[in-house]
Amino acid sequence: MTWSASMAIVVLSVTAFAFFNASGNLFLGAAAGILLTTAISLHYGGLVQFRDGRLPVRTVIVLSAIWALPLATAFALGFDGLGFWLVNGFSAALVFYCGVGYWRMRSESRASITIIACLHHFLAATFVLCIIVGIQEAPLYLVNGSPQNWAEVLNLVASVIALTGIGGLLITVHQERISRRHQHNALTDALTGLRNRRALFEFYEGEVVPQNTGIIVLDLDEFKVLNDTYGHAVGDMVLRNFAGLLEGLVEPRDMAIRLGGEEFVLILPDRSTMEALALAELVRASAARMVHDANGKQITCTVSAGVSFAEKAGKSLDTLLRKADNALYLSKRNGRNRVTAPDSQAA
Repeated sequence: MTWSASMAIVVLSVTAFAFFNASGNLFLGAAAGILLTTAISLHYGGLVQFRDGRLPVRTVIVLSAIWALPLATAFALGFDGLGFWLVNGFSAALVFYCGVGYWRMRSESRASITIIACLHHFLAATFVLCIIVGIQEAPLYLVNGSPQNWAEVLNLVASVIALTGIGGLLITVHQERISRRHQHNALTDALTGLRNRRALFEFYEGEVVPQNTGIIVLDLDEFKVLNDTYGHAVGDMVLRNFAGLLEGLVEPRDMAIRLGGEEFVLILPDRSTMEALALAELVRASAARMVHDANGKQITCTVSAGVSFAEKAGKSLDTLLRKADNALYLSKRNGRNRVTAPDSQAA
């Protein structure tokens, strides 16, 4: 919508330029130039909004006002030629800067945003050509409306091509962004921000887990009692705190998942059995020390864990999860707040 508003102002500017050419009225020339620079200021605001998610209204207003003052002054003094140099100079500078801004964002959608950046730079170059040719051919004051030369014609053609291409590509990139957001939401647990069960099974779509992968299944002890005693809001807080603990303890290559309820899973690629057990013990000990604020009362919540390990290639995700679940059951049966390896009866 911001980009569309900018284009609507460009149309008003072109209309004002047409009336200026027909009448030679300096007021219309000033209005046309100010409308064009305002449109480009709003276009810059759209860049910031696209990048940061917010429209910098104050910045757009300040930019428009700063550009309008010298333009209005030049036309008021009768220096319409100078006014057009200023219009082209301001336009070239900000359009080029917008191109730089998009160039820095091209990792999001490399092909589309790279083309958007190049179109901005191409358009900025044509504004510079208008300045160069205008200085060579036109005096500070014009007689019959706006400048008429090959550079202005090139700028007009470039504007149509660039603005049309930028608009279409921005729509494409925006749709790609929406699609990625939907995919992220589908694979993310809304409460904790961790990946969810669907993300886990999509990641191991073939179900075969690479060799030397550790799996830790974790379950908060007596979580139902905590929920019943302090309420679901406190329970949700404990789940979020525990998820934050996991994110702080795992490495970037690891995967932390909330399977559902109070059950979590850690996937640890390229680990030894001892490393997986050590991390499980670290999580258990850290969770036991974590203090939660339950409406002014300080509470703790322990966690039990079961560990399985893909010592050989070809192990399925279901098999390893089942082994870790069995080990978790032993942790619960043997008193909770402990870590158990597969096929072990010991704490």
